[in-house]
Order: sequence, then C-alpha cells, then structure tokens
Amino acid sequence: MKDRNIKKAEPVVTGIEDRFHFVISDECISCGACAEVCPAGAVAKGGSHYEIDPEKCIDCGTCSAVCPTGAAESPMTGRDSISVPEPDAENVYFNPGCALCIYKPDVARLMDELLKEHFSDLKCHEVCCRHEPGLPEGSVIINNCAGCDRRFRSLYSGIDTISFWEVADSFDDLELPDYGGVTMSVHDSCGFRHKPQVHAAVRSLLRKMNIDIEEAEHHGMTSECCGDNLYGLVPNGEVQRRMRQRASEFPCDDVVVYCIGCERSLLDGGKTPHYLPDLIFGRKSRTEADDLDEYHSRLADWIKDH
Repeated sequence: MKDRNIKKAEPVVTGIEDRFHFVISDECISCGACAEVCPAGAVAKGGSHYEIDPEKCIDCGTCSAVCPTGAAESPMTGRDSISVPEPDAENVYFNPGCALCIYKPDVARLMDELLKEHFSDLKCHEVCCRHEPGLPEGSVIINNCAGCDRRFRSLYSGIDTISFWEVADSFDDLELPDYGGVTMSVHDSCGFRHKPQVHAAVRSLLRKMNIDIEEAEHHGMTSECCGDNLYGLVPNGEVQRRMRQRASEFPCDDVVVYCIGCERSLLDGGKTPHYLPDLIFGRKSRTEADDLDEYHSRLADWIKDH
C-alpha cells in the first residue's frame, strides 16, 4: 500500500470472518451521541471517554455520522488484494452474489461474458458465500459483492478473492461508453471500506467513461453504511431514516454505487443511483420496488437454496 497513513491489516485467520470495527479517539467529549444511535449497542461509556466493543460493532459508521468532534472513526487499516490472475490461470471463478442474481441476472450474465473474453477457462460459481464453496485449493473467486469477498477469503481454506472492479480496470482493451463529462458522486460499499485499491479501480473505470466525480465528505476508507446493514437491528423506520441521512450527504443527485443493497438504499433516500455494471454496459439502472422485508426475505431464500 502506497499511502503511508494506511496500516496493513493483521493476517486473515481462516475460519473467522474478516471484520473491522470503528474506534473512538481521545477527541471524544463524552456527549453520548454515538451511543444513542449505534444500531448494534456497541458503544458504551469507558474510563475517560466512550468506547466501542469490537465484538459488537458492525462497521457501519453510524457513530461517525453524528460525532461532533470526529472522534468516532474507521481506523485506516487496509486489506491487500491478490494480483489479477493470468488469462490462462486454472481454477478461476466468477461469483455474482445473491442480490445480483436475484435482481439483475442479465447483468450477471454480461459480467460473466466479459470476464470470459479474458479468462478462457473461467467458470461461474453460484454457491453462496455462507456455504462451503467446494472448490479446489488455490482457487480464485472474482466477485462484485463485498460480503462475498470477505467471507470467501476468510471463512474457507485455500480460497483467494479479487473484486470484479480491479479485474475489469486491468483490461487494456475494455470498451466503455462515454458519458460526456457528467458529474456524479460515488458511494463506496462499507464492506469494501478497507480495500482502497477497490475504491481506486472504481474511480479509474468512471474516469475512463468520462464521468467526473464530486466526492462526499465520507468516501473511500471513511465511507459510511447506506443504512441497509442496520436491518434487523433497529425498526425499519429507523433503517429508512438512516438511508435518507446517508443519501443527504452526497453533493450530487446522481450517485454511483457498486452494491445492489446500496442502490436500493440510495433510491429510498431520494437520490438517483447508478449501478456501476449498468454504466459499464450502457444500461439504465432500475431497481424493483419491494420493501425492506421483501428484499431481505428474497436474499434469505437465495442463501438457503444455494
């Protein structure tokens, strides 16, 4: 990692999901705002200031959104990616993830076809990241979902992962639409918060499509959850309030997202989200009008069946 302010994360321990958590610095003034809004009940008064229980923290950043001094923050801890596989590499798979398969199966197919132009032996892998992948030692999974990326590389032995965005950005011959210098903001998935190389690849792809970027205050490694991760921890009304809060932080009405859940959240929050694969393939982004319970029920059914 080139940025000297980014600390390298501790090595992954196989079998334990690779998770990060927010911390509270000595700038805390003990106002208690963070404890009031934490959906996981992870914040409590400590000896000299409020503290976050790393076992309870869901890494959503809700505390940082309300902290008046900036004391609640995501530590600048980064996780490296592996190198992009060679075109003739064996045991390379594309796993589109449950939400993409449910809501945009045609986009998943286009992503798979694009990858197969560069990896002749690429195979599609639709086993859910919450289940044993059943792949040989040394397999590489190209994914578009931060949750899949995290679980496959940490829960199961012998599996490496790399994001679709890093792989696509490495293609010198990638043909992309030209969006004529339109300006958009970018919402970085909180699950990829600790992979700055993913943030860089996303922005590189946008620049190649002639899209100008106006960043929100919290982006990249300081990005905050869109609100969807709060589902099941707080009432749905509070989840939707958090979605609106996060949406209000973007300076542009048009916001690029690279997670289906984030796309739905930003739409609910009043923005016009643009799903990155839709932009890459010149498609108009659209999201089905289901509610939070319906969305998470469909995900749960997919996880159970795959």
